[in-house]
Amino acid sequence: MNGDARKALRRFIRSRWEDRDATLFLTNRKTAPANRPIQSGPVVPPARRGEAFTGFQSSVPVAPRQWNPSTAVPMAASPRSVPYTANPAPPPAGPRPAVARHKSGIIEPEASAKGREMLKHWEEIRNCQLCPLGKTRNCFVYGMGRADTKLVFIGEAPGQQEDMQGLPFVGASGKMLDGILAGLNMTRDSYFICNVLKCRPPENRNPQPDEIEKCAPHLEKQMKILAPKYVVALGTFAAQSVLKTIKPIGQLRGRWHQLPDYEVLPVYHPSAACRSGANKKVLEEDLLFLKKRLEAEKSKSPA
Repeated sequence: MNGDARKALRRFIRSRWEDRDATLFLTNRKTAPANRPIQSGPVVPPARRGEAFTGFQSSVPVAPRQWNPSTAVPMAASPRSVPYTANPAPPPAGPRPAVARHKSGIIEPEASAKGREMLKHWEEIRNCQLCPLGKTRNCFVYGMGRADTKLVFIGEAPGQQEDMQGLPFVGASGKMLDGILAGLNMTRDSYFICNVLKCRPPENRNPQPDEIEKCAPHLEKQMKILAPKYVVALGTFAAQSVLKTIKPIGQLRGRWHQLPDYEVLPVYHPSAACRSGANKKVLEEDLLFLKKRLEAEKSKSPA
């Protein structure tokens, strides 16, 4: 027998003795060699070639576990099954209840004395022909909102969408205004909004002085019925008409103007905010100024 065969035989005998030691250790720990550590827990014996593993064997009988529904802990959902969102949205608060809005734009006019008076006023002027705009308009735009409110927004004149729907601020500038006010928790059913002119000027041109003069009594009667505490003048023509001034909106905005019956806050028109991000930022700041005034008044009022 040469050297290589002798080495192979030694390796074979050593491996067989190691298998024997492992078998003795797993089946009878009392006969396990003293220099081998006693392992805790179940140990899987090495399966011999050609034999199937039949599971763990234990000499100690174990009673089967009984499932108790009262103490069972529900399994958490797998992280992979939950989509990741950087800023999870709050749960929806549910749909807002629908409000009854008259075709004039007044919300629930029959619910209050002011609402009924405004409805009567709308009936009186809805077919107004005091200026040439009465012949070119599609719809007379009276206003929109509740009569029982202390806050009124006044714009300059209806646009194309307003002339088609008969409601103020329903076009692009109206959506811009609604978006900003929604961020301040203010909705259309919490204020009244109207315009200096009740009819659309052709091609959305600026209101003419004679048109403003002819339509002024309509707005004055609206304000007398509403009797608001705060008025937000949207844009140059609204601010100048309400405050009876010729100053530009840049000099008027940013502060409250006290009139005998209410306070006026001139701000940029939402259409200007649609054209310029800088104007939008200024409009947001001014409307936040409005919200702070309303919150300060609310905190002072008795509960």
